[in-house]
Amino acid sequence: MDDVINLINHLINAKYSIDALESISNQLNISQEQIHRILRADRYKDYFQLIKKNPNQGTDKIALTLDLFCCTHYAQLCKKQSCPFLHLCPYNIRPMHGKCTNKNCPYDHEVLKSAHNKKLINTRGLSFLSDSILLELARASADPNRSFWVCTDNGKKGGCPKKTCCDKLHYCYFSLINACTKTYCPHIINEACIAYFRHKDLSEQDQHDILEAFKKVLKQRKPDFINTVNIPPHPSWALSILSNEKSLPLNDNISESTIINQEPTSLSAIRSILSATAPEFTAKTVYKSDISPPLPDHEQDILLTDTSDESECIEIERYLTQEIGYSIRLSISKTIICEYKNAQYFDNQIEPVYYYCPTENLKDTWKLLRCQNDQNQLIKPLIIYSNIRDAHEATELNIETNQFCLLRLLVFQSNLIQENCLEIYDPTTICFDRMWIYVYSDEGTF
Repeated sequence: MDDVINLINHLINAKYSIDALESISNQLNISQEQIHRILRADRYKDYFQLIKKNPNQGTDKIALTLDLFCCTHYAQLCKKQSCPFLHLCPYNIRPMHGKCTNKNCPYDHEVLKSAHNKKLINTRGLSFLSDSILLELARASADPNRSFWVCTDNGKKGGCPKKTCCDKLHYCYFSLINACTKTYCPHIINEACIAYFRHKDLSEQDQHDILEAFKKVLKQRKPDFINTVNIPPHPSWALSILSNEKSLPLNDNISESTIINQEPTSLSAIRSILSATAPEFTAKTVYKSDISPPLPDHEQDILLTDTSDESECIEIERYLTQEIGYSIRLSISKTIICEYKNAQYFDNQIEPVYYYCPTENLKDTWKLLRCQNDQNQLIKPLIIYSNIRDAHEATELNIETNQFCLLRLLVFQSNLIQENCLEIYDPTTICFDRMWIYVYSDEGTF
């Protein structure tokens, strides 16, 4: 996910929101192969457009096509409850205004300040982006020089009044949204289009790819687009690797059999992983050595056992598919056993509540399991969710193996206010009990 965020942030700040593939790779220290993986992922297909070079000239470029358009009626008090666009102060967004200087401005200047905008960002699966990046995305989307705008005056009688001074593409708008009904409409790249491409430094790039960038942006500006992104699309490139779904590389020194074997797996048997530092989930203890301290005795009793009952695995797979919203295939199902936790809560009268914990990468699984046995407050809170769907959307896809890893845990709090998202600082109030690793199925949405 960091690579995706860095790529978005880089392109936002690039001229015209476009940059050469080689330049991006060098500046972000990301391999071109990794960038291509991101571009092929269905989840990010509307975020970027690869604009290939013409034969024997130019260079491949990447354009930012992720669009966050703002409601044009917000300043007039938009009454539409299901408005699919951001509600932000136009004087803080539009390029002709710069930034709003009204100290008593009644309109929102921060993307995530209002419930409307938060819901919109969550629905579009963009909650992994910071408020500053979201705001800059909104500004870029409102600027024809930083996004892909089509001149809607061009097709009207008399044409565009700005003529050659227009900063938008003079091409059939309706053809780019697949709605042109004029049989005589030429749909050709004319001199005005070529001049536009030259202005954007795209004269040596494939014209079809350039038009695809416009199509992606215009699609996101359709009022009904929000209804198509409620469920993150599954990556088609994951299907070719489903036969290897039990591949689970944890690090260069640990083999796949460490976690996939049918025998109970003790954390003490994979100490090389557990010894990795995890400042975000480590209690407030400072060690003088750079070498991680040995595991406390009570951490060595955590075991992972396979779910051997085939009917139970089928039921888990069906349940995850229903909750996530599209078909998944369960690769691994483990029961997490911890005698220390069992003894701790044996006489506990508090009724536990199930929550779900996403993982950013597979190595975090072990760091998370370690943190539940800490006695001190966590430096960085553990973010957990009350429903699987939200936890899944917060889970990072392992691009190498196309797998997701989700943990289920019990929360023991006498004064627990059940909210969709909780921040856990006290690890003594949680206990992990299930681990599910799964991949997208080829059956599509459920």
